[in-house]
Amino acid sequence: MSNPLTKVLNPKKTKMFWMYFVVSVLLIILGVLFMPVWGGWAECPWKDWGTKFLNIGIAIVILIYLFGYLIKKIKGSGAGVVKILTIIEFVILCVIAVGCILMAIPQIGGKLNVPNDACRILGFAIYTRGTIEVFRAYYHRGDSRNYPLWEVVLAIVFVTLGTWMYVRPFFTNITVLWIFVIIIFLLAILFFVAGFLAKPASKSKK
Repeated sequence: MSNPLTKVLNPKKTKMFWMYFVVSVLLIILGVLFMPVWGGWAECPWKDWGTKFLNIGIAIVILIYLFGYLIKKIKGSGAGVVKILTIIEFVILCVIAVGCILMAIPQIGGKLNVPNDACRILGFAIYTRGTIEVFRAYYHRGDSRNYPLWEVVLAIVFVTLGTWMYVRPFFTNITVLWIFVIIIFLLAILFFVAGFLAKPASKSKK
């Protein structure tokens, strides 16, 4: 499978090269609209677009984690305490994801009080995963084939790191949003450069 970034940096010569410039301009506009500097402008119609998009982005990441990873853990946990705890983890994170999506809806968002702090949500997910893995290690104690020592150590690290991130978050949603905006601007630059690279060589007139 080819790398999408390679296609952008080494585009084929085409008469549609101007599409790269169009995408670049659209990305710049999107990045400007999502910048977290418009919050103090009461009359600005896009003042909270970045925040709403971030809420949806957090929800998407949670759902990918739930249905791409955690649901496999539930199916492979068998019966017992570990499976019950994993299901509880799944339900709580699913509620948070739905809440983040609802908070992006103007008619509903102002009436909800759902935790949408990216650092705390990540910390909670890491903490619960580590805690459940500690329980799993307890039930598999003495059987190094099913649960090696390094996974026990990793689970303890997850519990510690998750607690720290939840109790004393070291980055905010604004920080995440700025990182996302910077990535958009970098992509805009890449597409702008790709536009020049994709432009066919002009044919010399005889």
